[in-house]
Amino acid sequence: MRIPRNSRLFCLLISLSFIPPLCIIFGLLAYLNESMRICLPFSIERISLTAHRKLSCQPPSSNYFNTPYSTGTGLKGIMAQAEADAVNGNTIQEERLAGFLRSQKETFLDDLKKGNAKGWTVVMGNEAGDLDSIASSISYSYLSSSLDAKRSIPLILTPSNLMTLRPENLLALKLSSVPLDSLLHPEQLSIPTDELSSKGVKFGLVDHNKLLPLFIPSSSNTNTTTQLPGSITNGHAAEGEDSVESIIDHHDDEHSHPDAAVREITVPTGSCASLVTKHFQDRWRASISGPAGQKGSPVPSELATLLLEAILIDTSGLKPNRKATPIDYASAQFLYPLSTLYSDNDPTPSTSNVQNGDTEVVEFSQDGSNIPQDLTSLTDKLQSTKSDVSSLSTPQLLLRDYKEYLLPTSSNSYPTLKVGLSTVPLGLKVWLDKEPGGFESFLTEVESYMSDRDLDVEGVLTTFSNSQGKHRRELALIVRTGGTIRSDQEVKKVLEELKVGLESSGDILDLKKWNKDDKNSELSVWEKWNDKVVVWKQGNTKSTRKQVAPLLVSD
Repeated sequence: MRIPRNSRLFCLLISLSFIPPLCIIFGLLAYLNESMRICLPFSIERISLTAHRKLSCQPPSSNYFNTPYSTGTGLKGIMAQAEADAVNGNTIQEERLAGFLRSQKETFLDDLKKGNAKGWTVVMGNEAGDLDSIASSISYSYLSSSLDAKRSIPLILTPSNLMTLRPENLLALKLSSVPLDSLLHPEQLSIPTDELSSKGVKFGLVDHNKLLPLFIPSSSNTNTTTQLPGSITNGHAAEGEDSVESIIDHHDDEHSHPDAAVREITVPTGSCASLVTKHFQDRWRASISGPAGQKGSPVPSELATLLLEAILIDTSGLKPNRKATPIDYASAQFLYPLSTLYSDNDPTPSTSNVQNGDTEVVEFSQDGSNIPQDLTSLTDKLQSTKSDVSSLSTPQLLLRDYKEYLLPTSSNSYPTLKVGLSTVPLGLKVWLDKEPGGFESFLTEVESYMSDRDLDVEGVLTTFSNSQGKHRRELALIVRTGGTIRSDQEVKKVLEELKVGLESSGDILDLKKWNKDDKNSELSVWEKWNDKVVVWKQGNTKSTRKQVAPLLVSD
């Protein structure tokens, strides 16, 4: 009997005919190992959120989460909401970026536990854990996942229990709607970090360009972030291949991982976040070129905000004669109209038209004259938050922005010294006033910190503004016995050699004797311990740890 085409039975049979092929497809996908799967380039969230997370390259949409901060409210509204949440104890309202981080964290940890980590790329910043490293690793991971269909996840090297030592990071993450528990930290992994590459994991490096020893199976310094001298050509010695597949950085090239598929090191550049933006800018722009504009892009506005925050804090708000370069200005002007900070009512001249993909704005002048007020206000808020370290103890101040290095020497007694460098946003005189015993108790605290970390040398780099608002830097070196160095005579010799090397740097640092404690005294208080301590005023305030470290630990 012939069934009429408009029959309900006919429609039902047609519908049912699709079920067997779908069952076969989903059965096959379920059978395949995770590392063998090819993610779908479109969303299936309307069918099943669970299936979407497992099978789609796209992150879950913001509709799945709580109501986000209103886009286009500008900094004033966002800050008011964030401060109100802090007062009322409210949790961060999550958007697409937070959803991506949670989903990737859950899936990666599950794959790692099952031994199916092949195909994943772990993206990490440097061990100091500043905002530039965090923003760059999060953004590179998201953009490579959403625009390049990569399986990528950011790894934050700062232990989760130490995240509060950098309040500026907490503020930036809050304004980007990223809760701390959505981030992945090394202590949350089910295997040691030096075993990741043996499971097929690849690495993406941002804000540094040499894989840290704790990720290298063959390293004798596993489970440490100490930076080794020399280059690394093989980050996966077990199989004779380099596990580093991408590098984006603005530090001096350490000539490691020459075969990385992406290797973009641009010096000078104020912020690594600017380079991450530049790397993805063409594909990002293309994603908003359709009729839906920014709303049709897989990249959420809070990601642009996070990148912009990192650029601002690393370039002092794009101020002239600081660290900002043309790349930083170009990246900032691209990001601003895409961010949650942008408002159509912004009085700054612009020609932004996000709806059709044209995000060009009037160039941010490099004399700082037309930087939008929202960005200036955000910079001030981030900088003041970063500088408020009054509640931190001396060990916490030393740890909050810290890197370790190995210094090779010509001595048979101590062929290699372990050096720590801490950047502290506090003047030494104010710091000493906090200590009950002045410099003596300060020195006791520093030496205890050095002993805990098995350091031979600790460098303290202070950065602050004086009462006239002028930027100032100081540099202190402390050498300790009891580690590699066994005698007081050796300590004195090492200190003298380091002094000669740093003072001969000339205008790079422009070091002068520090005597801020008592100008009426012939000896500064630190000189009572000048056999193991030296303190300078640093005349060249533009030189940071990037310049000090190579001078201190060069071969």
